[in-house]
Amino acid sequence: MNKPLTFKRILIYIISAAFIGVIIYLLLTSGKITMYKDESTTGNTSGNLLNGGLFCENDGKIYFANPYDSNKLYCMDSDLSNVKKLFDDRVSYLNSAGKYIFYTKRNDQLENDGNALLSLSTTGLFRITTSGHSPAKLYDDPTQVVCLFGNNIYYQHYDQKKGLELYSTKIDKSEEKRILSEAAAPYAVSNGKIYYTGWDKEHNINSINIDGTGRQVIHEGNFTSLTRQGDYLYFMDMGKDYCLCRIPIEGGTVETIVNQRIATYNVAEDGSAVYYQIDNGNDNGLYKLDLTNNNSSLILSGNYNYLNITSNYLFFESFDQSELYTYNFASQSVNPLNIEKED
Repeated sequence: MNKPLTFKRILIYIISAAFIGVIIYLLLTSGKITMYKDESTTGNTSGNLLNGGLFCENDGKIYFANPYDSNKLYCMDSDLSNVKKLFDDRVSYLNSAGKYIFYTKRNDQLENDGNALLSLSTTGLFRITTSGHSPAKLYDDPTQVVCLFGNNIYYQHYDQKKGLELYSTKIDKSEEKRILSEAAAPYAVSNGKIYYTGWDKEHNINSINIDGTGRQVIHEGNFTSLTRQGDYLYFMDMGKDYCLCRIPIEGGTVETIVNQRIATYNVAEDGSAVYYQIDNGNDNGLYKLDLTNNNSSLILSGNYNYLNITSNYLFFESFDQSELYTYNFASQSVNPLNIEKED
């Protein structure tokens, strides 16, 4: 004879069923990727990506490649406090939005790293949560520039026969697609278009729709290092000894910004200033150009690289990558940033 259901037994059944339901839900959703609602979501600034994407700011946190620990993934608060290691990958071209970080992984460049042999892969395009969990491989061959726009990652896809080509993939690894059969660097993706300079046959300023259609030439010439800020495309003119110029995003008159040979540059997020490294052999140093009054000033003499900008700081490295510095926008002061390596 079946025992009558008591209130206690009914409660046990309800709790057990709820527990099983939670377990099933977690199993079904643990691998599910949350897509972005905003189709114009971006993961890093165009200028930072030009400079290796070694720093990236998202929701009060700075995610960065620590040069004192083989460029492994670290994070800190936007005021440079609470530094900690997130993951043991050597990273570059960081992009972050919402709860994810996307990056190029180059553990093949680590020396004597036993952990690399146990990892998912030593190279490729990867996604990880901002808490440093759930690493996922989106592409496992060597890649370079990576840019998040909307729910797509645009990246340089490597093929042994074809070399680098421009591809896209959804952030959940679906819908991989070739955008362009040349090694265009997707530093500047905006308004449904990718802006780039030609790689092999020409070095014009071009645009193409993010679906791979509608390729257009914006300006003909011999250009490189193209980025976008506001209504302008910034670039270096190789035909004029690598001086820095800009042009309205849809074409027009070219304006020379820095009429000296430069090695790299970055533009402030509000478009008010340009930071650049002069490389003419006489006046080498890191400079600031105020675009509101065209006044230029020296920040620090010497040779520097990898200029990355967040809301409060310009980060840059000595040319030999032995020292990391910050330039504080508020105080206009330069300080070395020494970050201890974590095991």
